[in-house]
Amino acid sequence: MSKAAQLNPAQLAAVHHLSGPCLVIAGAGSGKTSVITQKIAKLMSEGYRPKNIAAITFTNKASQEMRERAKHLVGSKAGSELLVSTFHSLGVRILRQDGRHLGLKEQFSILDSDDVLSVLRDAGGTTDAATAKSWQWTISLWKNQNLSPQQALAYAKDDMERAAAVVMQRYQERLTAYQAVDFDDLIGLPLKLLQTNEEARGKWQETLRYVLVDEYQDTNAVQYELLKCLVGDRAMFTAVGDDDQSIYGWRGATIENLKKLPVDFPQLKIIPLEQNYRSTSAILRAANNVIG
Repeated sequence: MSKAAQLNPAQLAAVHHLSGPCLVIAGAGSGKTSVITQKIAKLMSEGYRPKNIAAITFTNKASQEMRERAKHLVGSKAGSELLVSTFHSLGVRILRQDGRHLGLKEQFSILDSDDVLSVLRDAGGTTDAATAKSWQWTISLWKNQNLSPQQALAYAKDDMERAAAVVMQRYQERLTAYQAVDFDDLIGLPLKLLQTNEEARGKWQETLRYVLVDEYQDTNAVQYELLKCLVGDRAMFTAVGDDDQSIYGWRGATIENLKKLPVDFPQLKIIPLEQNYRSTSAILRAANNVIG
C-alpha cells in the first residue's frame, strides 16, 4: 500500500472496507481507478491470493490499463495472476471451462456481427440485409434483458416483434447445432450455467472470492444477475459506478442496477467520492447544477 497516503479519506474508506459489499459512487476524475487498484493491493495484503481476485471492466483498453496499474502496485508476477477482464472475456473463460454442462464443446465458435447476420438471414428465410439487421438489434436487446425466445414472443407488442421472436427461436436452434455463440451469449450462457448448475456455481464462487466491477452503471440486467451469481451469499464485492452517467443504454444497460444493490444487498456500504482531480470546483459546481 505504498501510495495509500495519497488517497483522500473517502478513497481510503472504500479501499479498507472489506467486510461486505461496497458501492463506490464515483464520477470522472474522482480517482476511482486508484481506488480499485489500491483495493486489490489491500486484499492481497489481507491474504487474498491474486488468482482469487477478479476486476471486471467494460473495454479491453480499460482492462489492460487496470492490469498495468495493478502490476505497478503488487508486482508483475502477482499482477499477471489477477483476473482482470471484461464481462465478455470472463464469460468466455467460464464457458471454455464449464460450458459442457450446457452442451457446449470447449472449442465452441464465437460469431462476429457478419456471421450473426448470415445465420439470421437463414433463420428468417430472407436475403434482405435491413430486415436481418433489425432482427439482430431486437434479439440482442432481448438477450440483454435476459429474455428467452418464448418470453420475447409472449411480450411482443406487434407483428414485427412477434416475427423477430420466432426468428430468435430458429436462430438459437442453429447456434446450438453449430456449437456457436454470439456476443450476447457470452454473458447470458454463463448466467444460465451458474443459475442451473450448483457444481459450476460453487466452483466459480470459490475461485472468485472477491469481485470488483468498474463502470457499474453500464451493466445490463444479465450482467447484474451474473454478478449476483458470482458473489453468492458471501457478497464480497465492490462496485464502482457513476449515478449520472451510463453510455450503454442501447445495449440494455440501466441505471436502475445502482438502485437495486441496496435492496438486494441490505448490508451494502455506500461511499461517495466527491473530490474531483480533473476539474476545478467552479466547473464541478456548474456541471452538478446542469445534472440537477
